[in-house]
Amino acid sequence: MYSQSPDRFRFSFSVDRNLRINSWSEELERIYGKSSTEVKGVPYYEIIPRIKKGSKDVVMQVVKNGKPIILEEYHVGCFFGEVRGAIHITPLREKAGEVNGANIIINAHQSCITWIRLRQSQKLLDIGKIAATFAHGVRNPLNAIKGAVVYLREKYANEKKLIEFTKIIEEEISRLDDFIANFLSTSISDQGLSETNINSILKKIEVLTSLQTQSRKIETNFEYGYPYPVTINSFHLEHAILNVLNNAIESMPSGGRLIVKTKSEVRSGIEFALIEISDTGYGMAVGRNNDLTIPSKVKGKGLGLFITREILRSSGGHFEIKSKKGVGTTAKLYVQISRNG
Repeated sequence: MYSQSPDRFRFSFSVDRNLRINSWSEELERIYGKSSTEVKGVPYYEIIPRIKKGSKDVVMQVVKNGKPIILEEYHVGCFFGEVRGAIHITPLREKAGEVNGANIIINAHQSCITWIRLRQSQKLLDIGKIAATFAHGVRNPLNAIKGAVVYLREKYANEKKLIEFTKIIEEEISRLDDFIANFLSTSISDQGLSETNINSILKKIEVLTSLQTQSRKIETNFEYGYPYPVTINSFHLEHAILNVLNNAIESMPSGGRLIVKTKSEVRSGIEFALIEISDTGYGMAVGRNNDLTIPSKVKGKGLGLFITREILRSSGGHFEIKSKKGVGTTAKLYVQISRNG
């Protein structure tokens, strides 16, 4: 068991009377790179340095005398760094009262480099698991949708607006199918970089989302500026934008205003193409580093916004959000401009 706060974390393990490990938390698996199966039955000091006071192993001391010990500001080594904090060692007893081991709890500061990196990347690991499952399961429904679109296009060949929609849908299905085919063998930053016109992408998105906004009586305003082209995977950028737009639309179930703007902006001497998306919806809690809490009224758990942020980061850009509950949200997507010549 463990708990954590912004600046501290807690983890534990236990040993038998011979100091052999018999429980080992998932957090320790990540920090030391050893699974609970690998370490079970191994003396704890073969995995981490002995916990000592002076020359004595205090874990053995607790096992022998049955008295708990607390060590304040103790330093324990881990990969590439150390964990510093208070260590609580308590005896484990059989029903008859005889000590048969000890439980070790470390309430630590986040000074271990590995732990810090793991906390930062844990969402990505979770996303990877979800995305891999999704990639394997989505292709059959895509084929069914494509068949339905072809049928509609042929049956209503004289409906100009419908043909415009079906053309876009077919293109998106093909691109999504290609993306899934490559997904498991490449990363966000590896795939299909090309010179991309942001306004062209947004004009297509404006058409795709128009039925949603109309059905919810949302007033929309797309203001197209003149940002220079950017070098990015256009499929990723399109879906980064859609992630934000869909959240904005979901936050306004019965009317509101959606404003989308594009322009160029220079920040710290670097030129960016900026996509600014504002809504008058529920709003959300935004913490430090743009950590997000999505209101319970809005579907989803913020995964789409996290993916948007990672897509922008992979191309040298960044993602910013300002929001106030009950007032609305403004999201800014910055994509770095790379001019030739």
